[in-house]
Amino acid sequence: MQLNHNLKGISKLAFLLLLVVFFLLGTIVSYIWTMGFYAPGEFNLPSRPNIVIEKVQFFANNATFFNVTVLNPSYSPSNVTIEKIKVETSDGRFYDTVTPGLPVQIARNSLRTFRSFWNLGNYTGQTVRVHVLSSEGLGSNLKAMTPFMNFTVISVNFDPSVSARHFNITVQNGGSSTFVNITKILVNGGEVPAEPALTAPYGLTNASDAPPVTFMLNRSWVELQDNDVSIAVQTLQGYTAYQAKRAPGVSLSIISPIVFNASYPSNFSISILNERSIPAYVDISEVEVDVFVNGNINRTVLLNSTYWTADPSKKIDLSKPLTLTRLIVSWDWSYYLGKGATATITVRTRQGFETRPLSGVNIP
Repeated sequence: MQLNHNLKGISKLAFLLLLVVFFLLGTIVSYIWTMGFYAPGEFNLPSRPNIVIEKVQFFANNATFFNVTVLNPSYSPSNVTIEKIKVETSDGRFYDTVTPGLPVQIARNSLRTFRSFWNLGNYTGQTVRVHVLSSEGLGSNLKAMTPFMNFTVISVNFDPSVSARHFNITVQNGGSSTFVNITKILVNGGEVPAEPALTAPYGLTNASDAPPVTFMLNRSWVELQDNDVSIAVQTLQGYTAYQAKRAPGVSLSIISPIVFNASYPSNFSISILNERSIPAYVDISEVEVDVFVNGNINRTVLLNSTYWTADPSKKIDLSKPLTLTRLIVSWDWSYYLGKGATATITVRTRQGFETRPLSGVNIP
């Protein structure tokens, strides 16, 4: 009876061992079958170098360059030569960067960080894609976000009532990723002096509650009237704020004819027409008379408000088009009687505007 009991115990143990063996065999067979199905695609190493962009780093305090870190992985079959680094912007444009030292070789299982020079000032706060190209034909790309900037020209103010010799712009930087230092202000591509002065870069904080700053640009805009004026504000950090605005036009003309009456050689009159409507006013300040004898300039006379009176006023309301202002000018021109003289007459305003010169006015 004891022997029979022992045989039964051994049979159960053998049965359990057989189950374990069959389970292990099944697992191995299943693994081999699975790997045979998937392994060709998963573990087939590339025949050409295959680079990877590990990181793209922009710097808020310098918009002129960025860093890109490139890996030549350990599974790559050989070294790789980096030829170019490009930036693709959100509007679909591609920009070449200037990367000193390219082309350069990266060994297998090695990292290399490149400094690429490209100004991101026009693409702040946007997602761009950086492309690294190799001579072996395989490259890599990675999306990255540029720093947010709120550096803008919020207004350009041409005020005919104040002056045609200067105008104001207002700039803000509140809430940007970095402070900025303004170095230059350009008008239609030309640098202009400003107040506050930019002899040292003018700093603008990036605090969210930072107030805007107004600059007076000491640049005449008489010849810019009725034209779009482009403003560019440049900074030490590489950012540029742009704005364009059409300069208003002041159009004053002298109504012809002007009559020099021989019976009254101590004065003459001028009628000034405001030809258009803009919300401003100008103040008449001076009358210039250029006298010609036999076609040659003989004399230039500048007559301030002491020598003339204006009707209805020397202040011309530019919001009222096709209105006339009459000047009675006191000037003794008797010397030119009978000499066949002519005159060219220009009327100027305190703000720096003037009428179109009226030439060929006969002096009897």
